[in-house]
Amino acid sequence: MRSLPRHTLGTLGFIGALGTFLLVTAPGVRAFAEKRVVIEHVEYSEEGDNKQLVIHADVLDIEGRPVEKLDEDDVEILASGAALEIQEIEITTAEKAGEPIAVVILMNASNGYHIQGEGEQHSTFQQEKEGVSQFIGRLSGNDKIAVVLYREGVPHEVIYPMASDFKQAKSIILDYRVPDADEMPEEIGGAKIRQRTLAPEVVRAIDKALGYMADAINDGKVDSARRRFVVLMTDGKDRETRKQQLTRKIDRVLEKYQDYKVRIHAIGFTADDPRYLSVPLQFANGTTGVFRKIESGDFSQIPASWEQIAGRIKKQRIIKITLAALPDHGEHIKGKDEANYNIELKVKASDGALIEGQFNDVRLPLRGFAWGNLFKWIGIVLGAILGIVLLIFVIKAIGNRGGGQQVIYQQQEYDGPDRGKLRCIDGPLAGQTFPLVDDVTTIGSMKGNTIVISDGSVSRRHAAIKIDQMRYEVADMNSTNGVLVNGARIHKVFLKDGDRIKIGNTEMDFQLK
Repeated sequence: MRSLPRHTLGTLGFIGALGTFLLVTAPGVRAFAEKRVVIEHVEYSEEGDNKQLVIHADVLDIEGRPVEKLDEDDVEILASGAALEIQEIEITTAEKAGEPIAVVILMNASNGYHIQGEGEQHSTFQQEKEGVSQFIGRLSGNDKIAVVLYREGVPHEVIYPMASDFKQAKSIILDYRVPDADEMPEEIGGAKIRQRTLAPEVVRAIDKALGYMADAINDGKVDSARRRFVVLMTDGKDRETRKQQLTRKIDRVLEKYQDYKVRIHAIGFTADDPRYLSVPLQFANGTTGVFRKIESGDFSQIPASWEQIAGRIKKQRIIKITLAALPDHGEHIKGKDEANYNIELKVKASDGALIEGQFNDVRLPLRGFAWGNLFKWIGIVLGAILGIVLLIFVIKAIGNRGGGQQVIYQQQEYDGPDRGKLRCIDGPLAGQTFPLVDDVTTIGSMKGNTIVISDGSVSRRHAAIKIDQMRYEVADMNSTNGVLVNGARIHKVFLKDGDRIKIGNTEMDFQLK
């Protein structure tokens, strides 16, 4: 992965943190904006003549909960923009399919959580324990759970190791009591306890929880669980108060564990200062996870929020597609009998909306040679040759009729009507201008995109600009290095005249007509 200079990362991190802070703290604004279709994994298998594509996806209603009903008629599956030849579709949930999961629960036992507030029947920590207990109650079979706890001065404390005794795990959590100051040991896990007056280091705690999951994966403890999660509840407070430094720390943690494909689901709750909730929000967004913000007045909703996240994990949709034939329009991978595709899942939601998600870089075998198409291709080739011969004959005839004058054909750039322009001001295409003509303009390094940027910092299908009734929306298509608009990394955003878009090393100026 190409890395940006440190000062650039700092600037972008500060802008991203500021935007996240405003999103979390703005009154009357939802604390998160989730995609309603998130494809987590796509796999292909072949046994004899049976060709099967399996899509694992979160399909959510308008409130961010898993849809209750999803039928074959509600979905459309495309491979790099073209419909698949489908023989049969079977849709179920991970829970019904018995697909195991591995989860590390990270609990916050800081002073602000275990001290009972005025007028509260239970402390926040007590509500958190009840919520975690309900979460564990949704687990079964080969699921694995570990529980890690953090508080002031303690890096982390494993109170239940990675295992499947859910009854014991619930008992340990419900019986756990935060030690008083005079009961604190000198060390936990070999680490010295610092003064309890320090704020909890939430970023470090999340780092440790991800590290615990990584160790379990490397040691083979969770081999049966392809889907792995860290689920946590926090007020986001950290000794580090400078947003710019916090963002850098978060980015480093996410980069360190990106190959383990662990999703972070976070619940944010604080009774006093909500600005630190940007920390768990950034972790969730960085792993396509869930962030639930609980308002201070909704204290009693803490257990329900834990149960809702468990429901989303267990009710992920598994869509099994039996293909009548493999597609044949993908990007051929050099040296392999495979082609690369972007799989798109479109769902007709019960609220009338058409929601969609995409998963890039899915490799499928090349379609076997169809002898029935041989004569078709022979006809095409012969027709092309005949057409060239006729074209030469016509050109010669025109030349002779023109008294021997030479006819010059010059390819001209597109000068028809457009609906806006992208002017490249930096990068390998600097100085070029691209008109926006179609409803959707795709940008990437792969041939077939509307705008092709041959640059290692640009993903095969990096971004797209959609025009709908003079509204221009740019979207990141799950690229490696992301899309920046006016210096801020985005997932989707509407464009204004003069906005600066950066894709890899290429910077473009968006201009309306």
